[in-house]
Amino acid sequence: MQTPARMNELAFFVGTWHAEGRFHETPFGAAKPIEMTLTGSSEDRGFWTVLRTEEAATEDNPDPLTARYIWGYDDAADEFVADWYDSNGGRASQRSAGWDGDELVFLGTITMGGHTVPLRDTFTRTGPDSYHHLGETDLGGGWIPVDDEAVTRADRR
Repeated sequence: MQTPARMNELAFFVGTWHAEGRFHETPFGAAKPIEMTLTGSSEDRGFWTVLRTEEAATEDNPDPLTARYIWGYDDAADEFVADWYDSNGGRASQRSAGWDGDELVFLGTITMGGHTVPLRDTFTRTGPDSYHHLGETDLGGGWIPVDDEAVTRADRR
């Protein structure tokens, strides 16, 4: 079986990245600054792109989160699929049509603490080695920010 050619669209995320940003105040937790390392890799003969995130422990973030995105491509639906798992037991499932210019949006749901809510992750390329990430949820009153980060490439793999 041949790797879908559209998986090349996710090659941008392969490598090591540094991110600084914040979690916003939500019903799920207090606002806090975050600093993290992200490591993107192409795995299993290129069928999957895995993005691992690891927050740094700081005075303002004594309980850092780790997570794993697993991105693939669904040929039949002609869209990208994404699954997310984190160290707080959260999990998400999302889909995306792919890049629209410099913007990649994944839309779906996240389940954590016994609740399932809509989740939207927007990745906006800001240069060949940088992007901005915005995570949002809708708790019934429209989209609200959960986290956002400025991300810069540390090295390519």
